[in-house]
Amino acid sequence: MQTVALIVGLCAVFFGLLSYQFRRRVGIIACSVVSRVLYVAQYVLLGALEGAVMDLSAIPASMLAARKHTPFVQKHRTFWWLAGNVAVVLIGWIFWENMVSLFAIVGVLFEINALWMTKEKYIRLISLCSLPFWMAYNVLCGAWGSVVGNVLMVISIFTALYRHDRKQ
Repeated sequence: MQTVALIVGLCAVFFGLLSYQFRRRVGIIACSVVSRVLYVAQYVLLGALEGAVMDLSAIPASMLAARKHTPFVQKHRTFWWLAGNVAVVLIGWIFWENMVSLFAIVGVLFEINALWMTKEKYIRLISLCSLPFWMAYNVLCGAWGSVVGNVLMVISIFTALYRHDRKQ
């Protein structure tokens, strides 16, 4: 089971890395959702329920953020942003196992709030803030593919910041 979890985790890492290389937020978010689904599968295989639930709870929040410019979301944008954050915190509290759960909750909060940003540079920077929390969670849960992915994600985000966001 560990080997399957490692392979699924590495696939999640691939899509996560790919997401930050897109120039536009729609590409970032689409790959981010695929990555998140694969992370859920990995955590289920490892028996890390709170990680799976936190990643699962972030999918609808991410999809709302992706549609933030549509009339449905735009009209009550603050409500939807707040609802997504409150939902993640409540779900984290319901599935709380121990202090390790806090790392997953904070990591997801950074990730979903990053997707509400308009400028891609800020999406990348705030997403970068989530990585230390996810790295701690992954180490403590034995999600080694994801630990490698966290390190590679830092490199990927810095690469994307250099490629897309540096001053000319």
